[in-house]
Amino acid sequence: MLVSNDITVPHDGNLVKAEKEKVSKYLHLAHEITAMWNVESTVIVPIVVSVNGFLKKLSLGCWIEGRKQKAVILETARIVKRFLALEP
Repeated sequence: MLVSNDITVPHDGNLVKAEKEKVSKYLHLAHEITAMWNVESTVIVPIVVSVNGFLKKLSLGCWIEGRKQKAVILETARIVKRFLALEP
């Protein structure tokens, strides 16, 4: 089995839409990989993290989910600080 990960960071209101788009985007590729590499199956794992750090429950383990949420929150804070530092 092969696992394909794709990460997206949409607004909170678009979480479900973003997840569906990622799955449909890579469905054809998953079929190609399964046939080309002669594996039993290929799994698409859309990792959708909202701009506020919300992460959909995945079976990746708590420590991975926590690290991803922390990374999103820290990056969001960095973007806000840069924006606020701009001169008018």
